[in-house]
Amino acid sequence: VIAEVVGRERPEEVVLIGCHLDSWDLGTGAVDDGAGCGIVVGAAHLILSLAEAPRRTIRVVLYGAEEVGVLGGRAYAERYADEMDQHILAAESDFGADRIWRFETRFGEGALPYARAIQQMLEPLGISPGPNSAYGGPDISMLPGLGVPVVSPRQNGWDYFDLHHTPDDTFDKIERDK
Repeated sequence: VIAEVVGRERPEEVVLIGCHLDSWDLGTGAVDDGAGCGIVVGAAHLILSLAEAPRRTIRVVLYGAEEVGVLGGRAYAERYADEMDQHILAAESDFGADRIWRFETRFGEGALPYARAIQQMLEPLGISPGPNSAYGGPDISMLPGLGVPVVSPRQNGWDYFDLHHTPDDTFDKIERDK
């Protein structure tokens, strides 16, 4: 599932935000990855409510088949292979619904000032800067190899693996206020 908010100044440049729709067969997939999709769709809703469109196109991708081989991510990379130079940033939400505590990047050497600028904007929110070694997430993990800068918003995952791929992965585990 792909939706876009077309940019007002540089519509050909894409900022990708994504998650995955499928879950493991033991639970409902609320934490893995319904929460991620809620975060991404919520971000898109906030972007749409702005007084003016963003400068660049925001592409929201809800990938399928992550749990069975990252098939949606691979299909996206193949379909848009000729446009990867227009992807200026990609991020994925796939670690539950808790607060972000660190922001990791994977930018080329020349773009590190941009990474630092983003991290500095997030510090007042209690989000610390992380290393420049992010992989982005499973569905976008192939994009750095294609030259796309990625970021990883690291969330508190203290109980993530207690729920991940278990029958306990249900909506009642998500605290909406976070």
